[in-house]
Amino acid sequence: MLDLSHEPDLGYIFYPLDAPHHPGHPRLDVIIPATPTYRHFDPQKVRFQIASQAGGMTQLTIHHPWTFGQSYRVCAGRIFVTDRVPKVVEAFSFGGELQILSDTEHTVCALTSTAPIFALIELDDLPMWITAEVEGLLARQKAHWNPLLPHDFETHLATLDPLLLYASCLQMLQQQTWPAQSSPEADGPHFVQAEIKRLRAEGMWPAVVPSLDKLFAS
Repeated sequence: MLDLSHEPDLGYIFYPLDAPHHPGHPRLDVIIPATPTYRHFDPQKVRFQIASQAGGMTQLTIHHPWTFGQSYRVCAGRIFVTDRVPKVVEAFSFGGELQILSDTEHTVCALTSTAPIFALIELDDLPMWITAEVEGLLARQKAHWNPLLPHDFETHLATLDPLLLYASCLQMLQQQTWPAQSSPEADGPHFVQAEIKRLRAEGMWPAVVPSLDKLFAS
């Protein structure tokens, strides 16, 4: 059962992980009200990248009221939450399960994932660094696929387990050589090492983590 015990007019909520100071989140809720509250960020729509029934991926834009499906599989990619101004809040997910509940007062979109969801609020912070590096890794993998069949890569990406994809990306980033820096980006390589250690200590690290090349072998 989906827990919606929080106040429904908060706009959006990134739930914290149990790990202290972790930049990721296990769940993201977006609350689209029937009428704006004018007290904070009032979402009017939210866009997810989801697995298509025909294979591959498609964009799903949710608004209020919502009279379509209530459950979707979200694929790796960015999430865009737009309010009435319009202002946009972005997030990045490695994939997960989306549930939608809609009544006369609001529509609630709840995304849960086995891999962290990163809030892209600040331009120069750790979640933005992680997202940029992962998007670069995925772009390089996509370049290896047949450009005449662009949907094949998306079809494959849509099938990947979020935690396995996350672990494979961490493993690839761990193997890279990073120059010493005094900028906020220097925290990134340290996070990668600590995150792999955390996942192993908590028994969450997959038994076998293939390289990205093997994970995306066409």
